Amino acid sequence: MRNFRPLFILVTFHTLKQRVWGSHVKIPVCLEVGVGGTGAFVPDCPGCWVFGRSPERALEKVRVAIAEWFRWVKEQGEPVSDVGKFDVEVAEVLRVTYNPVEAGKPEPLFWSEVLPVDDKDIARTIRLMEYSRSDLLRSVSGLSDEVLDWPPPKEPRTIRNCLRHTGIVEWWYITRLDVDLPENFPQDVFQLLDQTRKVVTNYLRTLPQEKRSGVYQPKKHVDPEATICNLWTARKVLRRLVDHERLHARYIERISRIK
Repeated sequence: MRNFRPLFILVTFHTLKQRVWGSHVKIPVCLEVGVGGTGAFVPDCPGCWVFGRSPERALEKVRVAIAEWFRWVKEQGEPVSDVGKFDVEVAEVLRVTYNPVEAGKPEPLFWSEVLPVDDKDIARTIRLMEYSRSDLLRSVSGLSDEVLDWPPPKEPRTIRNCLRHTGIVEWWYITRLDVDLPENFPQDVFQLLDQTRKVVTNYLRTLPQEKRSGVYQPKKHVDPEATICNLWTARKVLRRLVDHERLHARYIERISRIK
């Protein structure tokens, strides 16, 4: 991470439940509003995470992302009802002094991520991770080494580097709960993805009760300039496990089309 000097200002927080207003469903959205950009995520829809240059643009993009997310999980056989007509409701806002769009930015804790998790939350996350991984591997199936290692102009990562980053960060998220995991990562990126996924899902399936609640401030693998952002909960970890891979899967699809 760069030398960020984060400042958080909690502006609003409402109950994070879908609500029905007339014929429209209200879906709560959380915003991270910073200098030059805004991040938006949907607590009820893990993997629904977008960025825009302004809060207004982020909200426009998140509306599209929500509709896509419901189509995606329905195609996977998840028992979700048709969302039909919906609108978004800003439930929580954090104003920060960095740009949330930049790679390596801090990862603040929202109030929506403080609630404890249960077996259903964990099982759902693992299913969503499986769907996301299938999409990711399908998008790179058959790509040559030339394409995997091609450095796209004005982009931060090759496809192979993005895959490696995805696998290692997945492992890193679990360690945010003050958990020690083996750090032996295979050189082959596909073996790495498979190994870290097995480690992560095996841990989640046996997640101790004491790790399912509370706020953690891990000491290892922490940028000293980002300690104010170094607050984690099990719910935050579950969301980020799905959000992060979905985000990078979209990046890889975009780079593949350019090449």
